[in-house]
Amino acid sequence: MEENRTYPLQRIVFISIPEGTAEKIKNFPVDTSKLLPVEIPQGEDAWTIQDPSWEMIISAMLKIFAWQPEHEDCGYYRKLIYALEPDLEFTMTKVGIDKANSKDFSVAEEIFRALIHFNDANVNNFINLSLVLEEQSDLYEKLGNIELSEKYLSEAFIIYQNALKMHASSPDLLFNLGNFYIKRKNPGKARSILQKFVSLEPPGKRKNFVLEILKKIPANTPEEILLLEAYDFIQLEQEEKGIERLKLFLKNHNNVWNAWFLLGWAYRRKEKYRAGKEAFLKSIEYEDTHTDSYNELAICLMELGEYALCRQYLKKALKLEGENTKTIINFGILALKEQNLNEAAGFFRTVLVYEPENAIAQKYLQLITEKK
Repeated sequence: MEENRTYPLQRIVFISIPEGTAEKIKNFPVDTSKLLPVEIPQGEDAWTIQDPSWEMIISAMLKIFAWQPEHEDCGYYRKLIYALEPDLEFTMTKVGIDKANSKDFSVAEEIFRALIHFNDANVNNFINLSLVLEEQSDLYEKLGNIELSEKYLSEAFIIYQNALKMHASSPDLLFNLGNFYIKRKNPGKARSILQKFVSLEPPGKRKNFVLEILKKIPANTPEEILLLEAYDFIQLEQEEKGIERLKLFLKNHNNVWNAWFLLGWAYRRKEKYRAGKEAFLKSIEYEDTHTDSYNELAICLMELGEYALCRQYLKKALKLEGENTKTIINFGILALKEQNLNEAAGFFRTVLVYEPENAIAQKYLQLITEKK
């Protein structure tokens, strides 16, 4: 999935259309001076375009909307698509949902990215993209690829925030965003969003359902709000703002383990590994049964070259959760850094016993095979 996003437009070429094409489209003045995109078919290095269909051109235009919405001709492309396929948004939404349901997330994501920029007045386009990104985050978490899981989760969060700027009074958006915060264990934000949802939603089953949920969500103290804000900033890749709030929180609450964990996470994402190390050590000092703290600390220690200490903490993580694939992968990466290829391969094979489709373990085993 991820590899499909790296160079999404690399096979796009732009062509001119012949004079007289305007006659083929009713009530739309075709501008023959505009170049139109077409995608070279997979498996071909080059393509001599003789008579591309409008379907091929529309498909390529949607790809432009998805990955290069700032393109200077997107406004023209939008009008042309409406003239050629007035029901395209409805049709593509159905295709995108079908693709998501069949776990073809890369295609579903591209469709909904295109639809957001094709018609940002439709809040459902934002909701559908966010849900697809969340599903990909959940999938990569199960596969042990925390980096990609965090990336997709952050992207989903950003899409929700962009949607709020345009559709702040949409009950559908608020309902889904509230659920997003509940799943991500951010009750304060969930409560705030769902309270607004209740004020806008007409009477009915969904409103009653949310009212019941709100009874179970406690209100946040000002200190907790600082933590929640910090988490949001880190998700938005604004780590420095997150670090500021965490430092404010820790001035008066120095023994809260998850505040230290978030601080270490922010530093690790900023590649400030020594600061991350110190924060994770504090987190473990106050809570020594959180496996992710040991794994995050191990990443920092590996980057600092402190391999012996890294192994020590990974062993503690493995005692807590003997089948935790994140820990086993970290053991494998550590063995690679120490040039122990056979030991590393053993760890990655163990991961595949628990998770046969784990992409990280598969990738490292392939690298080890190539080195031998």
